[in-house]
Amino acid sequence: MEVEECTSCGRNLDAADTFVIFNCPDCETSIARCDRCKKLSNDYECPECGFEGP
Repeated sequence: MEVEECTSCGRNLDAADTFVIFNCPDCETSIARCDRCKKLSNDYECPECGFEGP
């Protein structure tokens, strides 16, 4: 699955300066976080299993 937007804020990753993509610790679904949400430690929720993280 290709992630196109930040899982936390919905920002298009093409508009983000930097971002990180990693697998959900519970179900291996791809999670993306833009530089701003990562820096601010904004919460995210896995769209597949509902896992929540900072």
